[in-house]
Amino acid sequence: MGFFDRFYYGKAGKHDYTEMDLPKNRISLFFMVLKDHLFDLVKMNGLQLVCWIPFLFWTFLNAAAQLLDMQSLAAQESVDPQILSSMTGYLLMWLLGLIPCIAVTGPSSAGSAYVMRNWARDQHAFLFSDFKDAWKENWKQALGVSCITAVVPVLAFTGVMYYGQMAAANVVLMVPLVLVISLALLWTLMLPLLYPMMIGYRLSFKHLLKNALLMSVASLPKMLLTRLITFLPVAVLLLGVLMGSGWVILGVALYYLFFGFALSRLIYASVANGVFDKYLNPHIEGAPVNLGLRPKEEDEDDEEDEEEE
Repeated sequence: MGFFDRFYYGKAGKHDYTEMDLPKNRISLFFMVLKDHLFDLVKMNGLQLVCWIPFLFWTFLNAAAQLLDMQSLAAQESVDPQILSSMTGYLLMWLLGLIPCIAVTGPSSAGSAYVMRNWARDQHAFLFSDFKDAWKENWKQALGVSCITAVVPVLAFTGVMYYGQMAAANVVLMVPLVLVISLALLWTLMLPLLYPMMIGYRLSFKHLLKNALLMSVASLPKMLLTRLITFLPVAVLLLGVLMGSGWVILGVALYYLFFGFALSRLIYASVANGVFDKYLNPHIEGAPVNLGLRPKEEDEDDEEDEEEE
């Protein structure tokens, strides 16, 4: 019985660091956590991957149909309207099919966000049981977030296609086009904060969205950089598809198979912890700040000792 308990709950972690050994900034903390939990990330990635199977399966079914058109379009000097129209239809069908595929991933993202939040603070988390408990406690709000996430690409794509064509004849219609793109981008920037905030604070769904919106705007450069970093493997995959490179496609596929989903969640958790410590936790009585980081008092004491010497 003890073996199965350890398999399910994990082994309690031991904090081997003194305050003097703690990292001074969040970048150092992130890489320290990454080194300590590298194998755990593989296990967490496996838990998330199960919920992303419908997404991967639907994407694989549509990829073969679009691949030849994308390569033909990339090889041509001028755009073939027929191929472009065919690709547009395939993309819309793919995005519509993704709505249920993405919607079901919300609870697993909440479970992963809880574990990653603790790891990003250099705190212990029981991988399987904490993942399950956070799933159960936050599944309603998580489904709300994932359903919006699933619908946003469809609305953005149809809005861009519709207003893009009309804006070619009427410059005034550039306003709704820019608005559609801006709203989609804004939701993308809110996402890294939504799940960590959901599992860390008791907020209504309305206040969850409101706080994520305000803090993502206040931390705009940081959130843009975060999303660019996590989007980089997808950009490499698209480049590999256009080039027809099987090795690039295989490499990115293996990355997501073993690390990709969990590593993105760890990045989001690390960024979210810093944003919350700056904008949210100081306004909550008793809320801890800068967990996992070396106390500033230690640095000040070191500077005083150096000055005395």
